[in-house]
Amino acid sequence: MNTIHDYVEKMFKHVVKTEETEQLKIDILANMEDRYQALIEEGASENEAVGTVIVEFGNIEEVLDEMGLSQEENHQREYDDIMVVELEDAHEYLEARRKAGLGIGLGVVACSIGVAGLVSSVAIDMYSISYIMIGVIWLLIMGVLGVSQFILQGLQLSRYKAYHSPFILVPEAQEKITELKELYKKSHIYSIISGIAFCVFSLIPVLLGVMTYHDDVILLGAAMMFIVASIGVLLFIYTGMKWTGYNNLLSQGKSFEEVTAARERYYKTKKVDHLLSNIYWPIVVISYFLMNYIFGGWAWTWIIFPIAGLFETIIKDMFNLEEK
Repeated sequence: MNTIHDYVEKMFKHVVKTEETEQLKIDILANMEDRYQALIEEGASENEAVGTVIVEFGNIEEVLDEMGLSQEENHQREYDDIMVVELEDAHEYLEARRKAGLGIGLGVVACSIGVAGLVSSVAIDMYSISYIMIGVIWLLIMGVLGVSQFILQGLQLSRYKAYHSPFILVPEAQEKITELKELYKKSHIYSIISGIAFCVFSLIPVLLGVMTYHDDVILLGAAMMFIVASIGVLLFIYTGMKWTGYNNLLSQGKSFEEVTAARERYYKTKKVDHLLSNIYWPIVVISYFLMNYIFGGWAWTWIIFPIAGLFETIIKDMFNLEEK
């Protein structure tokens, strides 16, 4: 009997638990047990009875398939969307972030050059409409180039959204990424320091222009400031994109057990959040208005909201929804 029970449990192990599937399991188990008892009464041994029952009911998988509850398909649906990242995939992701960082940084430089061109045209002759128009056209051209880079790189990075959720990172890739991150650490620090230096030194042309007391020189200094500062921003963006790429791979890349555990926590949190937003908080709001209507305490009934927020935290703690 235990053998039959274990057999049925195994067949339903990866089937999504619903009232329908649980009832189906109970019915199948009951029918198998009845058939087992009948065979025993007919004089069959326990082993013969168990073997006959399993053979006769060996089409359980067909029943599950007909109901769209194939255990293999359900198991696949449960895990087929978990991404597995190997070393080649990690390199592709890092290269995409490097190119995106360079492209976005160059987009910032292009926009800054456009602003610098407009400021320079005003510095040359702030009363000449033709010069100002040339500066505006230059600003629009460089602005289009810069913004197009933002859009293009954003579209490229959108292909890697899955890397921002937990995924399986194979041990070989994890070791190599950790090694590459350590090797890049010094370059990352130097890039940040250089970026800060460019941003600070960009003020020098403006300060020199102020010392001359000439508006046109001050404007030219401001134009130079935009260009020099944009180089610093380029360094920040470029190194930041690479560094966060390493960090993201190592923080989101987990073992299979860790990923499945993280997914379970996610679905658990999603269910509780759904209850809180669709049941708990509407009740709180309705209670607030009822209290005001009944007691007329508009000056003090607002306290229900911070109290409700405190209870929300307690509820989440009860369900162990804290970040891990």
